[in-house]
Amino acid sequence: MKKKVLFIGRFPPPVHGAAKVNENYFDSKIIRKYFNLEKIRIGCPDNLEKLGKFNKKRFFEVFSTARNLKKRLSSFNPDLIYFEIAPTGLAFLRDSLYALICKFFNKKIIFQIHARGIPKKVKNTFWKRYYKFVFKNTKMILLSNLLYPEVKDIIPKKNIFVLPNGIENNVQENNINKIINNRNKKKKKTLLFISNMVESKGALDVLKICNELNNKKNNFECLFVGPWQEQGFEEKWKRMLKEYKLEKKCKYLGPKYRKDKAKILAKTDFLIFPTKYPNESFPLVILEAFMMGIPVFSYDQGAIKEIISKNFLGFVSNKKNWKELAKELGRRISKKQKNKEIREHFNKFYDLKIAEDNLRKIFTKEAK
Repeated sequence: MKKKVLFIGRFPPPVHGAAKVNENYFDSKIIRKYFNLEKIRIGCPDNLEKLGKFNKKRFFEVFSTARNLKKRLSSFNPDLIYFEIAPTGLAFLRDSLYALICKFFNKKIIFQIHARGIPKKVKNTFWKRYYKFVFKNTKMILLSNLLYPEVKDIIPKKNIFVLPNGIENNVQENNINKIINNRNKKKKKTLLFISNMVESKGALDVLKICNELNNKKNNFECLFVGPWQEQGFEEKWKRMLKEYKLEKKCKYLGPKYRKDKAKILAKTDFLIFPTKYPNESFPLVILEAFMMGIPVFSYDQGAIKEIISKNFLGFVSNKKNWKELAKELGRRISKKQKNKEIREHFNKFYDLKIAEDNLRKIFTKEAK
């Protein structure tokens, strides 16, 4: 008889990194072959603009979810709980309530953490004790060994699993070869920034990089893809665009999804992702670029240095300095990139099937 695993976490909509990863694992044929799965969706508003905002409706949803959780723990009676828990803030308090309910029912829990921010909280003695209480006698999945310092004060290393993210490989090898060949024929290089259009994700730093490249007469275009997420930031970005006189070089295309997004990635030569977002951990956009054989230029944030671990995969500025990225990009922009090697690296390490099978192994070990 198959063991039972209850998933607790965020699921689309809206589509963002953690929710998409949870959905991929829950829908996985590899995992479902060995386990019966059910899920409880928590903490997700209908769109990204509402993420992190408090309202009365969501307050009452906590109690409704708690009641539902108690019923499912009795009726489904899982052998194991996979819990994608928010690491900080009101969301952590909410999720810790659900975790304590699971512990009351004496269930094995594997927590998954996709974001960062715990070290600031555990400087406070009360919060440190509360975190240790919530995570006592549980296991935890981290996306990288580089992220263990985030939780070292609240959970022992022996209780940690490391499971890097993976994404669905939806481009066949014959198509990727055509894409790479067509890309290499272009004289004008295409740079891409794709993320939420917010200052912390680096959209202004990309304009600074483009200004530097333009001053040195490089032949390029830069595309910006993603929704505006901060009040007043659109005007700030457009002012800088005009100040640098980059209107003919840089184009904002708005948010793009699925086929439209794939078309843009197919023509992209370099992904620029100078994120300073404090909770950045393991950005899926870098994996999407690798899938298409695109080198990535980014900052040392979260696990990014481990993802872009080799020179042919791109470049990481340890100082989070846009001038370093501009200098390195300027050095490489006219040279042939190892696109096929980047694609092979993706196939070896970041294909979703690899992540799914590794999670299956973790479930098998813990659901005894």
